[in-house]
Amino acid sequence: MKKKTRRIMFWSIVGLFVVAGAWLLVYSFGYRVDWQTLQISQTGGLYIKTSPKITDVFLDGENTNKKSGLLSTGIFVQNLFPRSYQLKIAKEGYFDWSKKVQIEPSLVNNFSHIILLPQSPLKENVYEATSTVEITDFFPLGNKEEILLETKIKNKSGWFGALSLFNNKNATTTEIFRKKITSTENPDLLSGFVLDDSNPNQIIFSDYSRSSGQTIFYLWDRLDPDQTVNLSQAASAYNLTKIRKIVFYPFEDGKYIIETSKNIAVLDLNRKEKSFLAAENPLDFTISGGNLFWLDKEGGVYSYNFILKNTSPLAIIESEKIEITNWAVSVNSSSIAVLMKNNELLLIRSGQPVKIISPVAQNFSFSPDNKKLAYQEVNGQVKIYFLEDFNQDINKKLGEEVTLDGLTVDVSSQMLWFKDSYHLIVQNGEKIMFAEIDDRDKFNIFQYQFGLGRYILNGEGVIFRSWGSLLEKINLIISE
Repeated sequence: MKKKTRRIMFWSIVGLFVVAGAWLLVYSFGYRVDWQTLQISQTGGLYIKTSPKITDVFLDGENTNKKSGLLSTGIFVQNLFPRSYQLKIAKEGYFDWSKKVQIEPSLVNNFSHIILLPQSPLKENVYEATSTVEITDFFPLGNKEEILLETKIKNKSGWFGALSLFNNKNATTTEIFRKKITSTENPDLLSGFVLDDSNPNQIIFSDYSRSSGQTIFYLWDRLDPDQTVNLSQAASAYNLTKIRKIVFYPFEDGKYIIETSKNIAVLDLNRKEKSFLAAENPLDFTISGGNLFWLDKEGGVYSYNFILKNTSPLAIIESEKIEITNWAVSVNSSSIAVLMKNNELLLIRSGQPVKIISPVAQNFSFSPDNKKLAYQEVNGQVKIYFLEDFNQDINKKLGEEVTLDGLTVDVSSQMLWFKDSYHLIVQNGEKIMFAEIDDRDKFNIFQYQFGLGRYILNGEGVIFRSWGSLLEKINLIISE
């Protein structure tokens, strides 16, 4: 081979090496040839995490054939050119989830909280009474095995109201309390009940006495199920009267926190002593974490720490008349929301001025992650207020709001966060709606219609519904 030929071959190889190396370098940075535009563009990607895990992922109508694996809970779709795509997640027997997504160069767009709901959720009859018994109220306990039942009973002796504990696991019912009522009266035994734990041994419940014109509070103990203790009578021996509320003192048996029209007392029946918190003319109190929070008639908001045993002023609500419809403390006790009777929704945070979130609110709910406040306005709109900067899938600043377009509810609706803090469960009349809060393109809202009745929602996606003598359980989330 001639020297000139060898030189040409050498430089040709060098040239090919340089071109190939450059192309590999460019390729490694995500650059590809877009045959639609005949341009070299830097690509992006999608990270998708779904429940259930095994789903079909479509982009612009074409199945990507991407599946989550044994070691990977999500799906990564890469080498996507910068433009918008129609993303659809589908599974047989489930509602489709879809959204227009925008791909940016060198960025991965995350959709890690996609939940598909079954078109036909699992339903089971939990309890069915006889034709002479009507379920007027109920409450499923946190142990997932027992349900408090309030019933209205007709027999030969007349009408009665009863409170019972039903065990779904072994199908047994323990009657806690029974009273005589009229045919037009409801028992109203569960309106102010309190449990000592999610798997309770003791229950406090109340009953309005027509003869005395007072609400009487009772204690039921699982260890002595045939007896109920009249807590109001026990408290009256310590000059505690006109009682509005009684709850268990945290982690101490035989000790109770009692609200009267004038103060908040701590009654220890074991030591036979009482004391008072620094609360005068309270409107209401609640316990969150290791603290007791209360509002007073002057608009003061305070907290009491059970461990340090000290009281801290948190805020003053400025209003001509302090009347509240509802209030709640976030899970981590960092925020307090107060819904006034004039429909103002107030946000209280220690060391900050009281903020009016909405002048026309009628319902609200803190998210489990403490980062969002969902609320409903009188026009039926549902909005999300961000309590801090948020950078998970969606990016929001502190104080930013999202309006859930396509979700309109009535005054009597219920609203609760799903446990992932990315979805809301809403009961509106006969309808149950499961709505995402991701405002990138349209909101995916799945809707069911189960009929009339009394509904109770929980953050696991389980719905309980009573109608007449029947109590049923509906599972919106079906595990794989």
